[in-house]
Amino acid sequence: MNHSASKIKLSHIVFIISLFTTIYWLVAFNINVYAHTVTRVIFEMTSLLLMVILYTLPFLIIALILRLKKRTPKLHYVSLGLLLFVLILIFTV
Repeated sequence: MNHSASKIKLSHIVFIISLFTTIYWLVAFNINVYAHTVTRVIFEMTSLLLMVILYTLPFLIIALILRLKKRTPKLHYVSLGLLLFVLILIFTV
């Protein structure tokens, strides 16, 4: 497999995970997840996993940026921005 193709694929995977995490936490903050039993169960089962992703993925993205230096795909920066936005939102609201 080509090295640049795997780098692009990794950046897409990181972006999709960070986008899903961002959407999950924004939805969880804007709706009452405890209003219905189904949403309560889904939120309780997935919140710990997505909280771990929310706190560890920015460090992994920073490590990727430092490792790749000038060859870093722009999606890494977008992913990092999304996750930092959600972290700032969590700590300020």
